Amino acid sequence: MDEFNRYAEDGCHYMTPEELDAFMNKAMPGIFDRDSVENKILDVRYGTLETQLLDIYYPGSDSNKDAVYPVIFYIHGGAWMLGNRYSGSINSIFDATNHGYVVVAVEYRLYPEVKFPEFIFDIKTAVRWARAHAAEYRFDPDRFGMIGDSAGAYNALMTAFTANRPEYEGAEYGWADFSSALNVVCGQYGTSDLSIDKRDYYRLSGVKRLQREPADAPGLYDQIWCSDNPGILRLCSPISHVTKSIPPVLLMHGKMDGSVPYQNSTALAEKIEKVCGKDRIRLLLFENLNHSDPFFNSADNAALVIDYFDRYLK
Repeated sequence: MDEFNRYAEDGCHYMTPEELDAFMNKAMPGIFDRDSVENKILDVRYGTLETQLLDIYYPGSDSNKDAVYPVIFYIHGGAWMLGNRYSGSINSIFDATNHGYVVVAVEYRLYPEVKFPEFIFDIKTAVRWARAHAAEYRFDPDRFGMIGDSAGAYNALMTAFTANRPEYEGAEYGWADFSSALNVVCGQYGTSDLSIDKRDYYRLSGVKRLQREPADAPGLYDQIWCSDNPGILRLCSPISHVTKSIPPVLLMHGKMDGSVPYQNSTALAEKIEKVCGKDRIRLLLFENLNHSDPFFNSADNAALVIDYFDRYLK
């Protein structure tokens, strides 16, 4: 038997503790040095709560103070429990500031402080705030995009797919008269269907899972979504909210992902193509990339995202 494989009782392959440590040390994106950015406005409050904050990064060549810019919102990952708006994974899109975009990094509340759909409320509120303050901050309110990684991808897709639906808006946090709609969205290695049994995918693919929860431990979804019922979880999933009105979608996923099976993205892409047509979706799969692979924070990856966003925001 390969010394790096161990077979769990359910037939899946799991990383050893040593492998998991090595993976996390490689994959964790670190902290973005926001203080090194010249043209920025930090710690802007967007809602009624003190923790509802965002950072605004302007193009480095922002010499024309009358210029108005398209906006890309960045939504960090972290399993809905970790992370912040200056996670190093912002590098997946920060280079857009060199291509005529403003990047807005959004802080949202995490579990256990809140559960679903409160973190979606925060992100929707940030989008509405940006429209309400477009003139003050030189945003073009008709050109809004969003990108998220991992849990942030789920959040970004849910934000895009449920735009202006009252039950997902969180209007009590402010700017209820403004739209939360987006022109384009990108999800990187995110969950599109909370109801799937990941073990089935791992058995078929042989991809090693990052970790195994104790059998008697309450599940993550049961805690954050208040249910482990597959029917309810599916209703809380982006794949259940695909309609003809959703914006164009870019999905990016590594086929060696040991946390979120890449089939999340293939299934969502198929659903979007069926409902909206193939022009509404672009799916990029990467053969040898794992979850949060450093490639996703590279200039090469940013170029792929910016090229797609340019089609709809320029």
